[in-house]
Amino acid sequence: MADGFRGMLRRCLGRTPAHCALRPSAAERVAVPGGIRLKVSYAVERGERVWAYLFLPAKPGPHPAVLCAHQHHHQYHLGKSEPAGLAGDPDQFYALELAARGYVTLAPDAVGFEQRQHPALQGQAYERFEANRRLTEGSCLQTKMLWDLKRALDFLAARREVDARRIGCLGHSLGGQETLFLCALDRRVAVGVSSCGFSSYRALFDGAINHNFAAYVPRLLQYGDLDRVLGLVAPRPFLALAGKEDPIFPLAGVRATVGKARAAYGGAAHHLRLRVFPGGHGFSAPMREAAYAWLDRWLRPGGS
Repeated sequence: MADGFRGMLRRCLGRTPAHCALRPSAAERVAVPGGIRLKVSYAVERGERVWAYLFLPAKPGPHPAVLCAHQHHHQYHLGKSEPAGLAGDPDQFYALELAARGYVTLAPDAVGFEQRQHPALQGQAYERFEANRRLTEGSCLQTKMLWDLKRALDFLAARREVDARRIGCLGHSLGGQETLFLCALDRRVAVGVSSCGFSSYRALFDGAINHNFAAYVPRLLQYGDLDRVLGLVAPRPFLALAGKEDPIFPLAGVRATVGKARAAYGGAAHHLRLRVFPGGHGFSAPMREAAYAWLDRWLRPGGS
């Protein structure tokens, strides 16, 4: 049943970009506590490259790695720099904080953010343009976001410093949304953590709540809500973090999504967990500690 829905989801996502060589390069190398930070780039499509920050521990590897997907927050001037701890909200510095714990971390720009903004179309206008253009091409913006994150996994898995069997994904808000879809469709992700990244489509529509353009996959509700997407992650570990008063991801929809997905986990139900914290749409220190503990549990058993 899961494979059947996975195939339906892929058909809803539509046409994917053509594969190309990664051709990785590095433009900057900076010493940071416990290791180094590299500014790297790699190809996601022919003629299109992504810039990202890569943190490498000083100790020889291979190490567990975490792909860190940044938030949206309508701050298109920020992308990779925020989880890397170079700009923005300190509560979003999770690539930097995980690097200090001994992980290899990679924080790339999503399309439309930071170094991937359009020279003529600003902010949401470019996001809308990308979404509309891809719809006419038989695809959608979620497909593009997923493709770029898969290329980030390709980049990580090819690094000698990385144990490709121990790669996790963590994101907040838009990043949490993308963590959900990536974990569902790419089994290379061994463990996922989504902070304030989803509710249910039904809860969003009942509450008249708009989201980023990548949140919507054409025809998906004909086959099921996001609980079925989450069910595709099974039996791999997945932690959902939610704010009790989050105004854009209703908690009732979060609970329904996780609750219905438990059936897919069967005897591995302890691999799927929801933790609810006081507050709204944020990634507080207690939430980050819960996220890091979950990653440690599954990616670093015994502290390795």
